[in-house]
Amino acid sequence: MTDPIAAVLETAPLDPALAGFLAQAAAQGNPPLETLPLPVARQIYRDLAAGLGLPAPAIASANDRVIDGPCSPLTLRIYQPDAEGPLPLLLYVHGGGFVIGDLETHDKVCRTLCHDVAAVVVAVDYRLAPEHPFPAAVDDVACALRWVAAHARKLGADPSRIALAGDSAGAQLATVAALRAAGAIAPRALGLIYPVAQHYSEPSPSMVENGEGKFLTTGVMQWFIDCYLGGRQALARHADFALLHAQALDTLPPTWLATMGHDPLRDEGHALALRIAQAGVPTAHRRYAGAIHACIHFTAVSPLGTQVMADLAAWLRSQLALHSHPDHC
Repeated sequence: MTDPIAAVLETAPLDPALAGFLAQAAAQGNPPLETLPLPVARQIYRDLAAGLGLPAPAIASANDRVIDGPCSPLTLRIYQPDAEGPLPLLLYVHGGGFVIGDLETHDKVCRTLCHDVAAVVVAVDYRLAPEHPFPAAVDDVACALRWVAAHARKLGADPSRIALAGDSAGAQLATVAALRAAGAIAPRALGLIYPVAQHYSEPSPSMVENGEGKFLTTGVMQWFIDCYLGGRQALARHADFALLHAQALDTLPPTWLATMGHDPLRDEGHALALRIAQAGVPTAHRRYAGAIHACIHFTAVSPLGTQVMADLAAWLRSQLALHSHPDHC
């Protein structure tokens, strides 16, 4: 499921700043992430996100709140912009392979979106694998979506202007939550940054091209999937995991999807964008040919991550405007 224009765009050279960053990282000779103790791997991700991203813009407040989750208390972080309400509301679902992300790794991302979209942003601290394998994470995200829909007004937000967004594993979880909510909640928009869309038994071309030396490796990705599915490979085609096998994609709201040219997940993201569009959903597929996976964390290294965030924020503003009528982009 490719098209010639996408192929041309996505064979552009790697951004020089990102290439230098990757070369420097390789020269350090650090062990692969999947070989490290889990607490160490999680702290490395926190440190990278904190150290390689530009400072986030100022917002009015950020506070944690604990709600009743499906099986245990669930923490949400609520970001309020310095803007007059009622405001749109964005539920943001962090990435990290279902294993290593948390509220801290994506704090700058959420603050940036809160400021740039002028929206209340609610981030969900869903349960992580391997301690809590599939479907714990998506159950938590679906619970958070129901909660924000019910409590939007108390947060100073307009319940008719709710959107979801996420990156990587978080983009996958946001999509499944939107599918589960069909008929009960009507999000206005769905923003997906380099989504996990399919666990391939046969590697895609982008997995082969970009599976080593470009931050996200095939080894790390396999570790993430093994942790999330708990070794239950029969779940690899479950519709709540493999989005390319999901039904009822036509129930999704207008969708913005970003793929990176030097990302192992590029091809599955491209295939997902095509499937959503073919289902009749207004779909904006943005291709960042010189970028790598996780670039939204590396904004102090390269402006490409900043551009991804700015483009998503602009699209969300248009979809969440008081009198907007979503169109194909």
